[in-house]
Amino acid sequence: MRNNNPSLSLSTDVDVPIRLRRAINLNDVVLVKRIIKNNPGKLKNPDLNDNGNTSLHLAAQLGFLDIAQFLVDFGHEDDAVSRNVSWDTPLHLAVETSDPIAVLLATRFPQCIPWKNKQGADVQQVPAAPQLLLSTLLRLSPVPPKSLLTATDLDGNTALHYASAYGQLKAIRALLAAGANPGAGNKYSWTPVAYSSTVQAEVYFKGLVGGVNESGGAGSSGRGEAGVGLRREGESGGLSRGGGGSGLRIVRTGEEMGSAIEMRGGDGRRRAGSAE
Repeated sequence: MRNNNPSLSLSTDVDVPIRLRRAINLNDVVLVKRIIKNNPGKLKNPDLNDNGNTSLHLAAQLGFLDIAQFLVDFGHEDDAVSRNVSWDTPLHLAVETSDPIAVLLATRFPQCIPWKNKQGADVQQVPAAPQLLLSTLLRLSPVPPKSLLTATDLDGNTALHYASAYGQLKAIRALLAAGANPGAGNKYSWTPVAYSSTVQAEVYFKGLVGGVNESGGAGSSGRGEAGVGLRREGESGGLSRGGGGSGLRIVRTGEEMGSAIEMRGGDGRRRAGSAE
């Protein structure tokens, strides 16, 4: 029997966004499909209490490939690629959490690969991007690879700065092999090797740069003048993490030299260069 009670209809309609987000969080593909097919106008369903993330943002963030595939096929991005309050696309979030979803989105919407969020970071500057995914992004990007390799966030950090800071050794190798400049300084004059997450990572980085230089590649493995006196965590200066392990910055003798690259707690596959 058809319900003609306006107040009840309104209550049911208001509840749809909540039910849809709950179904996505539960990775309930069948329920997600049923809710969206019955309420196609709620497909994107941006949540202002969650940084304006849409349904596809949420599925990408959670790493739920089947739901992401359904949303894309149903037309989630047909009008335009979604962006949240921080200007992150779903691809920005997928690169951190799910390689299959990242490949799906990069393949279907390659135009957004070079897009930057509010912090000026593109998807290559997401610290968790592994070697194979980086190669895929470079191959699918509508702009020349050199443009992606030299792109910087608002603090002048390249993808190589991010890979170095987060200890992504395979990503460092892939970026250098693609032609990234190891001597590129950010606005604080720090080169990528200065952000090495460990001494071993620094040695590895310098070894790779030495190999590039011997092969005729450009760049320098040194820190330059800005790197003089750089100390390790726990000393008076050097690499130090913010409170609770949620930040990474370079300081020297108490002076903050740059808070450009920030780390968030968890397993490391978290976004850098975007708003909390």
